[in-house]
Amino acid sequence: MKMKVPRSMMRSRRREFSELELNVKEGTLPNDLTGFAYFMVPAGDCEDGDFSKAGEPVLGGDGLVLRVNFSNPDSARITIKFSKTASFLVDEATWNRYTDEPQSESVEEAKKKRKRNPFHRFAFSDFGLGRMNFKLGIRNRLNTAITPMKFPWDPHTRILVCADDGRPHEFDPATLDTICPVGEINEWNTMMGDGVKILGMHLGMQPFPLIMACAHPVFDPKTAELFTVNYGRSFLDTVRNALVINSGVENYGKLILTFITTLPKYVFLTVLGLPLLLQNVLKAWLFGKSTDRYTHLIRWNGKGKLRKYSLHLPGGEPVVIKQTLHQIAVTENHILLMDASFKFTPDQMMDSFSPFRSNDNWFSRTLERIMRGFLTAPMEPDTNYYLLDRRKLDTGDDKKIEKDENCVHGIQVVPFKLPYETLHFLSDYKEEDGLITLHLAHNNAACAAEWLRPYDYQYTGRKRNWFDRLFGLKRLKANQELLGMMSIGQMDVSRIQKVQIDPTTGNPKRAFSLMSMGNSIDQDLRLMTSLNSGLAPENDHGETLPNTFNLSFYAYRGQSPVDKLPEKINHIFWMCGGLFPELLTDFIYKLYKDYEYRLIPLELFEKHTKTGKPSNIIRVDNNKMEIADYFVFPGNTVGMSPVFVPRKGGTEDELDGYIVCTVYSDYHPHLPKSGGSEIWIFDAGDLKKGPVCKLGHPEIIFGMSLHTAWSEDAMQRPRTDYHVNEEKEFRRRLKLIGNKRMEKLFEKHVYPYYRKEADK
Repeated sequence: MKMKVPRSMMRSRRREFSELELNVKEGTLPNDLTGFAYFMVPAGDCEDGDFSKAGEPVLGGDGLVLRVNFSNPDSARITIKFSKTASFLVDEATWNRYTDEPQSESVEEAKKKRKRNPFHRFAFSDFGLGRMNFKLGIRNRLNTAITPMKFPWDPHTRILVCADDGRPHEFDPATLDTICPVGEINEWNTMMGDGVKILGMHLGMQPFPLIMACAHPVFDPKTAELFTVNYGRSFLDTVRNALVINSGVENYGKLILTFITTLPKYVFLTVLGLPLLLQNVLKAWLFGKSTDRYTHLIRWNGKGKLRKYSLHLPGGEPVVIKQTLHQIAVTENHILLMDASFKFTPDQMMDSFSPFRSNDNWFSRTLERIMRGFLTAPMEPDTNYYLLDRRKLDTGDDKKIEKDENCVHGIQVVPFKLPYETLHFLSDYKEEDGLITLHLAHNNAACAAEWLRPYDYQYTGRKRNWFDRLFGLKRLKANQELLGMMSIGQMDVSRIQKVQIDPTTGNPKRAFSLMSMGNSIDQDLRLMTSLNSGLAPENDHGETLPNTFNLSFYAYRGQSPVDKLPEKINHIFWMCGGLFPELLTDFIYKLYKDYEYRLIPLELFEKHTKTGKPSNIIRVDNNKMEIADYFVFPGNTVGMSPVFVPRKGGTEDELDGYIVCTVYSDYHPHLPKSGGSEIWIFDAGDLKKGPVCKLGHPEIIFGMSLHTAWSEDAMQRPRTDYHVNEEKEFRRRLKLIGNKRMEKLFEKHVYPYYRKEADK
């Protein structure tokens, strides 16, 4: 059977609910579930209407927080709320050209009576992964991950909602209302939107500057502190990265061919880079040392100002993140930062012409294809890590090296590099024998930052001669229902690795790996034999093992701790998204066909990708480094976003509990309440027996979910605790901008929300 992406992953209902009881669709709801499970869903934007639509990147949607309440033994209740940042409120108020739609018998009369929206000039538009307005800045979607935390003085758990491109915000655990950001704007360094001050005027300042942060900050209950990051790089760094010739070039002939075929790209980027270089030089000359390139570790005690530490390499140069600082980890003595294999950079957030298209025609799409070709490069095949001794945070080993009043001092890191791309990683808290143990998810030759576009073509493997190429024949257009979905037609198999690192040098001491293509060894040998002989394989009985294609999300006991971190992670549940032919495009194939760490030969990969691989969840025994348990989802059904829920009254055993996850199947467009999105519950100690319960509701329709968390309680957070006065900081910022209509926009649509929250 040829695998097909469930269309339900593209469709979210943009509606809020409070404590709606879910229906048991199959099985029995365990009566020893406990606490609250959180799921994050990017859910389109306000222009979509009631349901998110295909088109723009699915990862660029507004954050929709789902909380499932398991505290009552006989029911599971769901609450859904949007992440209401200030930019969300402005987006809602400005997107529509008109303020109302009056009722009238005549359509023409109704159109004449419509009132124009005086703030429509400030409407946001989608620019790739980012949604922005040139006067206001960039949206903070808060759509990626959730971090529970509980400081010693907190009576109950607090909830932090985070993304890669904005300040994290605290939510009220009881209501899921957005309370306030962590840190004032002036406590963070910005990449864009602060402008420059010339002759007393603030030129280029925006209310919503681009702040690069961490989607996965980490809370250490033992020391009662939260760690996150704030980093930046210049657009010139993007040009430098794109100019690097692919490291898969093996000989002079291929080098010359590569240079000739990509010469237009190099010329374009060189011309683009020259003015950017001059801009950096001018900025440094006029305003002192440029702070475009920086990486700051942020340490927060839950109630005071942020403490920042500037990170630099042994030679004194600042740490510069090439791709994304998506996740960090802590051990008892160290903090680890990873340059993740996700290109969430300014070029990726703004590489779409769609806002400027008066007509969605061939010419505009061709221009966008050219721009994407110039700016897009493969993921870095290796992963850069930066390790620092957390014991130096109080003493420091350097003098202050930046002109930043909030930066405490500089910290020298130990840089090291490991093979393979890595998007997510975990670490044991305990350092055994002085070594740090890392658990790595390698997304080999997979690009989560790319998405299906209207001009993409699905890779079919068909051979095309010059005539076909000239007239565009024998090409299969990307499925229009999936436009915006991540184009993860993975070009090699994902690998799971455990590595032990010497923290003084960063050198790996021991490494253990596992991977699975979902076939038995005999099947793969038969496939290779058939490819070599030209004969069809015999006795191919289909899948016999789970596969590790599209390794994505994870769960384990203690994954979101507020009381203590697990000293050692013995078992990790990994969700594997599978392999879908619909998500492999010609563009992605060309990017990764020369992947240097390729395990599956291209000929064998062609066989695997013709039908695809099913989604499955696996449990890895980290001591034996083997797949100890698994469940393969039915065909055309995809599992996502697992979270570990402890068993009420259970033991401390790592398998004594449940795995709760989201699951997607096809929905029927002519049946508006058949959403195809459900929540499944597995016994963590026995995945193979399948889900013990399936939950859903005809009103609850949510698309592809991302990260998860679990909390024992969900009590109201007192508004008298830590609070950032956003009205005050925006009033100060808008005064410097000096736009009266913009000030009225905030007076009418932003400040009332803050005042309402303050009264609770």
